[in-house]
Amino acid sequence: MNLSDFLSPVPESVFNHLGETSPKSLVNVIDIHTKQMPDLTGVHIALIGVKEERIQAQHQGVAASPDLARKQLYKLVQPKHDIKIADLGNIEPGSSVNDTMFALNACLQELHQQKIVTIILGGSSDLAYAQFTSYQGVNQNLNVLVADAKIDLKQHDPDPVYSNYLYKLITHQPNYLFNIVHIGNQAYFVEQESLDAFDKMNFDVYRLGHVRSKMQETEPLARNADMVIFSLNSIKAADVAASVEMNPNGFYGEEACQLARYAGMGNDLTSIGFYDLNGLKDQHHCGSKLLSQMIWYFIDGYYNRKNDYPTIESKDYMIYRTTFKNSDYEIVFYKNIYNERWWMEVPYPRERSNQRGTFMVPCSYADYQSALNDEIPDRWMRAHQKLLY
Repeated sequence: MNLSDFLSPVPESVFNHLGETSPKSLVNVIDIHTKQMPDLTGVHIALIGVKEERIQAQHQGVAASPDLARKQLYKLVQPKHDIKIADLGNIEPGSSVNDTMFALNACLQELHQQKIVTIILGGSSDLAYAQFTSYQGVNQNLNVLVADAKIDLKQHDPDPVYSNYLYKLITHQPNYLFNIVHIGNQAYFVEQESLDAFDKMNFDVYRLGHVRSKMQETEPLARNADMVIFSLNSIKAADVAASVEMNPNGFYGEEACQLARYAGMGNDLTSIGFYDLNGLKDQHHCGSKLLSQMIWYFIDGYYNRKNDYPTIESKDYMIYRTTFKNSDYEIVFYKNIYNERWWMEVPYPRERSNQRGTFMVPCSYADYQSALNDEIPDRWMRAHQKLLY
């Protein structure tokens, strides 16, 4: 497959107003698609812009966001690491929305095959469906992390062809979805039926207040994700006054950057989509600046990956066994002695004895404390319930 069939070069207008830059500025470090497609040999991370805004009427303006984000991103100084990143340019609007979705799907499939982590600069969050379908035949147990103010799960949507992306992810056939972790949602936007549906499927839902009170607890949630859908609607309008649905409440800019870094550090993550920045509203470039900084933190997180999946044979872990007062059952925890990250074992049910003996779930010290207090950690219980099906 030739990626240049789907991707147009980064326009010259992006470079015209950069001003004086340092040799360490990302514009001088990233291999950018201008006259020809970059050589992807040895590339770790690729950027793709998607200039699609036709899916819903309120999305007018999001097509401008990829290039606006680039104008701010290119000015930033590279992290301290020796990075190998390529900006592959933009997917232009196709003859139909379906053509755009096909192009994004095809590009992501090619980059998955080359084991290149992809940053998607949307466009609206409806594009996340093409991001999801790119994993068909690649990953049979997909873990998805979503940051959004709403749970987009309208089961009776009269026009679900492109919108309502979460419903489309969950009902997609063949089914290769293992888990969805939804963070940052705000209760007054979420129907009880959506919460009930998530609970029935043993998906994880963490409201905005819960996440903000324990930001460090989101790291284990991101550690297991294969793909991330990050809507800028989840960030408060005071920090990004250019989201599609400007909300007075939401994540602070610093918290959004922290979440992006956690995502980059995820051992298995291969794509992240940043969606719902409305370029027409971004008068003072505050939104595109924040988005560029989130991308910077994601890159920094990627180059700080631990790749520390625990095994019994590893000497890098302390093993803690907890038992419960009224039973002989135990939960086994692993603590990495170098980075202090925690994991716990969840056994496969007997009827799935053909599987390996245990499933490793990222967790935190707080989960270990719960077990010491004779309480089964919620993360353990949900993982156990999912393995039953």
